Amino acid sequence: VEDIKEAEKIKEEAEKLLEETKEAVKKTEELIEEEITKPEGDNIMSGFELTDMRTLIGPNYFIDEQAILSYLFIEAGTPDMDFFLKEVEKYFPKINKNPPSDLPELFAKTISLVNQMDLNLYCDKYAIHPYKEEFRIAIQYLDAKITKKCCYFVLDWFNDIADGKEFPVEEEFEILQQKFDRTAFGGPTLYSILETAYKQEIPMFYLYQENVFQLGYGKKQRRCRSTTVHTDSIKDTEFTCYKDLCKDFLLNIGFPTPTGKLVFDIEEAIEIAEEIGYPVVIKPLAGHKGQGVTTGIQNADELGHHFEMLDEALGEGHDGIITEKQVTGTDHRLLVVGGRFIAALERVPAYVKGDGENDIERLIAAENSKEVRLDNARSPLCKIKIDDDLLEILKEKGLSLSYVPKADEEIILRHVANISAGGVSINVTDNIHPKNIKLAEDIAKYLCINVFGIDALAEDISKPWDENPFSIIEINAGPGIFMHLAPAIGGSIDVPSKIIESYFETPLDSRIPIIACNTISPELSERIVDMLLLIDPALEIASVTSENGVYFNNEFFCNRPIYSTNIRNVLRNPKLDFAIIEYTTDDIWEEGMLSKGSDLVILDNPDKIEETLMRDLLPDGVIILDADMPISRDIIYENQGRRIALFSIDKDNELINEYYGIIAYYNKEENAVVLKNGGKIMEYITLEEDEDILEPKDEVIYTLVEYLFLGNE
Repeated sequence: VEDIKEAEKIKEEAEKLLEETKEAVKKTEELIEEEITKPEGDNIMSGFELTDMRTLIGPNYFIDEQAILSYLFIEAGTPDMDFFLKEVEKYFPKINKNPPSDLPELFAKTISLVNQMDLNLYCDKYAIHPYKEEFRIAIQYLDAKITKKCCYFVLDWFNDIADGKEFPVEEEFEILQQKFDRTAFGGPTLYSILETAYKQEIPMFYLYQENVFQLGYGKKQRRCRSTTVHTDSIKDTEFTCYKDLCKDFLLNIGFPTPTGKLVFDIEEAIEIAEEIGYPVVIKPLAGHKGQGVTTGIQNADELGHHFEMLDEALGEGHDGIITEKQVTGTDHRLLVVGGRFIAALERVPAYVKGDGENDIERLIAAENSKEVRLDNARSPLCKIKIDDDLLEILKEKGLSLSYVPKADEEIILRHVANISAGGVSINVTDNIHPKNIKLAEDIAKYLCINVFGIDALAEDISKPWDENPFSIIEINAGPGIFMHLAPAIGGSIDVPSKIIESYFETPLDSRIPIIACNTISPELSERIVDMLLLIDPALEIASVTSENGVYFNNEFFCNRPIYSTNIRNVLRNPKLDFAIIEYTTDDIWEEGMLSKGSDLVILDNPDKIEETLMRDLLPDGVIILDADMPISRDIIYENQGRRIALFSIDKDNELINEYYGIIAYYNKEENAVVLKNGGKIMEYITLEEDEDILEPKDEVIYTLVEYLFLGNE
């Protein structure tokens, strides 16, 4: 009896525990559901809240560019749009160009404007989608971290406006701009190239592990960092860094360059200087941007002083110091792209002009405050930095920062004219003599480098190099180009476009054929690859799916945990000729699509998100569409003017029988696939019973793909 009572008690406790567990499970499920619909809950204390912020690395459901997606919640008691608009327009008057229609759009558009850094950056797309009590906001980005900071900047700003608090807009915005300047996009040369590629619709993405940008896909790609590209000869690029060897090379082929020698101690430097005659110049072998260069050295004492300073600055084990004869003339940069002369600049060393009132330090500050010297991704000139070199130059002149120059008195502040050292750029492309152009292009014949600069001193660039004082100082691989695009004086030369054209004659030359699909079976993918290899056995063809990973020519390659990494690895392959890429709803929603644009889109019973693939179809591309869906008619109507081929596994499908374009369907009674074009039967394929036969739907889709690649289409 006692045992029975104890058992009943245990049973009651167990049943009670079971009920409590069920209740706990139910509450947990409710919490999970709430977390999904509103990731940060609804205990919102301020007027605005951003939640579930994530990065979409490419075209996505919301916009056709990479974007930062977040959920915006606006508290019910928040003031209306005009309350915030009058504050925003104080700092960003562009907000009234295409004015926002409501408060969520004002919020999103303000983020977009902040994200453009007051530099008119090419990241101006955004989208707002209402969702329950929130709004999904997608903002195009260049640098994901910076754009996220812009989102939080606007969030804090708007909440302070709602609470009647002062927000330090200008100070915080300047901090954002400084952080942007330190990103890969902050350099004016690289940014101008990427902006040009974007405007020409050249596909591109960033390769984090390599710290380079890839323009184009597969075998059409160019991987670049600034003006250096992966197809440049490593040896030739390295060769230009050895200034002594490069000078000897130029002399050997008959081009003018100052005589000199690489030395490692002061005694040897003085010996060389006395041999070639003063004045001389010294500079580090491995220097760049004019750093460490001292000109106008007149005697052994000056040489000893400057040599000792440079030797100490370079440190032990440096590559040596070049001592060479100083030549006369104005500093010039000749630019070569793809073997052709493109532009020429005259460069003047940094200077200030006196006004009879302010000292040199104040004059430098005034010069640095000019818009042309903002020293960002869009400014043509760099700031003049007050450093040891500048102070030493003033000392040589018997001056200091406290000296007050007379009105119109010019004080030269640098020995070198490099733009990075504060120099001023003057476009002289139209003035250069044809013989000097030929000299630049003749040098290009000897170097496998796509873009390089020739630094030369010339008294008159409009006269032939062999009839006028003219000396090549050095050759620079990977030169800056923004100074040509936006010189301080003279017209602009669109060098970025010339560089892009040297990579790709047309935007289509940056692409390989891509089939994009919302779902594809391994068997169908394998059959398509086999068909392509029959056309050309030498092709390198990739197929990548969410479940099975990457295959090259139907052989397994890898399957990384992050799907976009698989796609990046595919498009990074420099031998790749063709790609088949699957993008499911989860892929598009969670990460976006790394690739942009496709030649053929296969949609097999897609949902609304997967229909995004059609949006990014290239102009001459084709859509293969499932006609068995109720929405197929709507899709055809919405895509008028595009080439659409339909498929069905029902020969009696009403849409298939009405459609006059390319169709394919499965005839179950005869176990055959029928393909028609314009109502005319083009193929009638009886499916034999063998191991190579696909599922009927896959056979129908394959027949269409084969016809599009091998038939008249």
